[in-house]
Amino acid sequence: MTEVAVASHPIRFLAWTLVLSIPFHVWSVLWPVEGLPFRLPISVVMIIIPAAVATILTFQEAGARRAVALWLRLADVRRIRGAGWLALALLTMPLASLLAYGLMGVSGLPLPKTIHVALAHAPALVAVFFVGAIFEEIGWTGYATDPLQRRYGVIGAGLIIGGLWALWHVPAWWLGQGHAIPWVVGQSLATIAMRVIMGQIYAAGGRSLCLAILFHAMINVSWVLFPNDGSHYDPRVIAPILAAMAAALALAGAAGRARQRS
Repeated sequence: MTEVAVASHPIRFLAWTLVLSIPFHVWSVLWPVEGLPFRLPISVVMIIIPAAVATILTFQEAGARRAVALWLRLADVRRIRGAGWLALALLTMPLASLLAYGLMGVSGLPLPKTIHVALAHAPALVAVFFVGAIFEEIGWTGYATDPLQRRYGVIGAGLIIGGLWALWHVPAWWLGQGHAIPWVVGQSLATIAMRVIMGQIYAAGGRSLCLAILFHAMINVSWVLFPNDGSHYDPRVIAPILAAMAAALALAGAAGRARQRS
């Protein structure tokens, strides 16, 4: 079983990840590239930054063997504590999206007249977004999450990483994709809630990096499959749903720990 890496400088990782991503945002604004899949801005290539920073810092702190061990955590599926946690990682975001769609329908919010959901593409989307999520989660989860959870708790670490994760994306949402400020604020709150949920699944599910990568992949899959091709996805609707899910997981975890102590 692969060892959970111990990071000495998670704050340094977070800071370097934000700073080194700035040139990608500048590139996206000054020299935009049209026609990328899923209407993504060119700054999407900054997904390599968390993995690169985490690998370099781990090498500096603990040497080449620990840096390799960080990447070997991609195969830590044996850490997963049962199929239930795997199901949570896989199904939480699709369920949140389904609830958001229903809430938008009953609330009279805009939805396409003709619904198109490319479910046949779902396996390919999972595979593509899983690979993309590897580069982010090597850093956010594999390097930074464990030390921050030890110091600030699971929820506190989720709020810290989630807030910076949202900030990391804001230029891409606002300047790269041209979303309005209310959309960006809603997506920022949703992103923080996603990270809190992901951190709880990761901690309680065996600290398997694969769980975090799968959850991250399903964030993007659920967005692309939201009718139609993500065009009517509204983070202001899904954010409170995700916050409620995060709270429910926290309460369930606290209740479980109380039962173990009694």
